[in-house]
Amino acid sequence: MREVARRPALHRPVLALGLTLPLLLAACAPGGEETGSGTATPAASASSAARNDLDAAPPKTTALAVRTVTAQPGTLTVGRSASATLRADRDSNVAAQSGGTVTRVLAEEGEQVAAGAVVVQLDDTPARQALESARLQLRQAQINLGQTRTNTAQGSASLEAAVRAAEANLQRARQDAASAAELYALGGISQADLTAARSAQAQAESQLAQARSNLTQNGRGGQGSLALLEAQVESAQAGVRQAEENLGRTRVRAPFAGVIASLAVEEGEFAAQGSPVFRLVAPGSLRATFNVTPGDAGALTPGTRLNLDYAGRTYLATVQDASGVAGTDRLVPVTARVEGGEALPVGGTAQVRYRATLGGGVLVPTAALAVDGGESAVYVAEDGVARRVPVTVVAETQGRVAVRGVEEGARVISPVPPSLQDGASVRVTAPAASTAPAASGGGETP
Repeated sequence: MREVARRPALHRPVLALGLTLPLLLAACAPGGEETGSGTATPAASASSAARNDLDAAPPKTTALAVRTVTAQPGTLTVGRSASATLRADRDSNVAAQSGGTVTRVLAEEGEQVAAGAVVVQLDDTPARQALESARLQLRQAQINLGQTRTNTAQGSASLEAAVRAAEANLQRARQDAASAAELYALGGISQADLTAARSAQAQAESQLAQARSNLTQNGRGGQGSLALLEAQVESAQAGVRQAEENLGRTRVRAPFAGVIASLAVEEGEFAAQGSPVFRLVAPGSLRATFNVTPGDAGALTPGTRLNLDYAGRTYLATVQDASGVAGTDRLVPVTARVEGGEALPVGGTAQVRYRATLGGGVLVPTAALAVDGGESAVYVAEDGVARRVPVTVVAETQGRVAVRGVEEGARVISPVPPSLQDGASVRVTAPAASTAPAASGGGETP
């Protein structure tokens, strides 16, 4: 009984090996050829052919898991900074108009002065002496003119009296000559008496003519003398005015209200004519000048607001002009007025911050951009399929890129999986997100 029970167990491995061997031979037979166990089936032949075709692409049995973002229109900007020099609308190096030793300095650096205030006083002794001399010359000329006018007036009165006397004498001589002619006709006087009366009349006429000539010559001579003396008085007056101006030039004044930025002289030093004495700047008129690229200059139109940083404080600046021509460094000069910068030092250096527009279009993440063979493209998920869309890159910054070629609202795959191909089956694993910032109000980056 025990031997009969052991036999099945002893022959089981042999039986299994006998069944397995024909199957292995059939599987290894190429092209479905007959084996010792029979002919291969058509299904087995097809399966074997598929397994042995190494060039065929593996079947797509599963969809690739991807994430998408919703493309939105917008504009990309970027923050920039530039070094700016602080200047003033009115910044003057005031020079001495005459040479002289500095006797007094009436203002200090940083002091506010009014227009016309004397800042530096030069030695005015020579100028005062010249003014006194000019005034004396004027007084002398005025005295000469007055005396000549008096003499001329007196001489004219005397000559006019002589003319009047000669006229009266002539009138009497004429009357005497007429009476003598009547008497001579009556035989009352002789021929000699008549001739004498007529001679007296002729003499009276000659005296009147001479008196009139003297009066005329005196008038002409007086007028000539007066004109000459009047010219001398005018010349002396001009000399006084020039001397007064020279005296005034010894006082170096502020041409406008401003702050003394620097003093170039001290008491006891000699200031040459035309040499700078002090520097004056007008407060509240500071400008910041800086250079930007031509692309940035196009966005910095007059009225554009900027931030200006100096010594830990931020001031507001407004662009005045950015229309200059780029220099040899290919940069365009920009001028901006600083508001509330009265305390800023003229000539100091500050930092200007502004935003430059890079470009606009449809915004997508940089990770959504695929570059192949020099061509940029994005993949759009549509109905479970990835569709490759060529795009043109307009601008890129801060992990985002503005492109043209993809429609607004498209579900763009981001990031792009390395194995993703055009037409591949995809499965979106995350809800679509917008590429435009919530606070930009139109797609502008902060």
